[in-house]
Amino acid sequence: MKKIMLAVFFLLSGCSPAAFEPVQSNTFAAVLTLQEPGLTFVNERGKVLAEWALDELYTGGLLFNETILLYGAELDHAVLYSVKTGKELGKWPVPLGVTGAAFINETKEVAFSVKKDGTVHFFNSRGRETAKVKTGSYPQTMLEYKEKLYVINYQDTVLSEIEVHSHQVDRTFAIPTSSAGLAVNTAKEEIWVGGHGYGAEAGETIHVYSLRTGSLTATVDAPVMPTAFAEKDGYVYAASHGSNNLYAFNSERKNTAKTEAPANPFSVAVLGDCIVSAGYDSGTISFYKKRTLEKTKTIDIGKGPFMIFVKEGE
Repeated sequence: MKKIMLAVFFLLSGCSPAAFEPVQSNTFAAVLTLQEPGLTFVNERGKVLAEWALDELYTGGLLFNETILLYGAELDHAVLYSVKTGKELGKWPVPLGVTGAAFINETKEVAFSVKKDGTVHFFNSRGRETAKVKTGSYPQTMLEYKEKLYVINYQDTVLSEIEVHSHQVDRTFAIPTSSAGLAVNTAKEEIWVGGHGYGAEAGETIHVYSLRTGSLTATVDAPVMPTAFAEKDGYVYAASHGSNNLYAFNSERKNTAKTEAPANPFSVAVLGDCIVSAGYDSGTISFYKKRTLEKTKTIDIGKGPFMIFVKEGE
């Protein structure tokens, strides 16, 4: 009888998804790589905590509630993993053409922007679609702030503001086409919009809008192609992947520091007392001091680091 039970156990174990190395830390950055699909988890000192080799090409993800949700632009599903155990928790059916995602803290929902239908789809914590709302052509970058979800429509000239409880667009902002990247300057209650530029004209500036009036209040120089942002303590950090530059701006929008970023940076994040930027072409991530952008460390991370997700302990 024991032999039969053991045989059944091993048979069932072989059919279950393999678990990755668990992450035994409450503070870390997870770096998603595309050319060699995987996730690398590091702490703020640059120590590698775990490495996950993925068997599908995921182009983005979200880190929330000790879990990481991964999606791909060409996939009809998103996969949820526990960071603490490394185990797969489930697959969510999602529309094809997901271009971005945001976790809605207010409602505990996940929003997916979908290129194909120009719509933002909302899912509950069990992976079931609860609502969807039309925005514009090619919705992409999204950011939640104070019960609103802000959505850049990449092939349009519209930034959509969605009320997260009603799932309705209640306001739009006029923005340049090919905009990409969002940040909120909490000190001044304004939203920063980056961009690639259009056609042969590369983006040179960040457009700043008042969250109170919706009007353009300023432009900030950050050449070339400022598309990645992070905000902390009134400072906004921007990575420009056309020039391989990293910028720090204070609460008054003044450029207080500028330094070289890893080659072709698509992502920047705040981790503890560090700023972290990933270079898609260099296969590295670099660590900098907040505000001054003094580089402290660079480590190899694998081919094509594209996105950075941050988890900070209580």
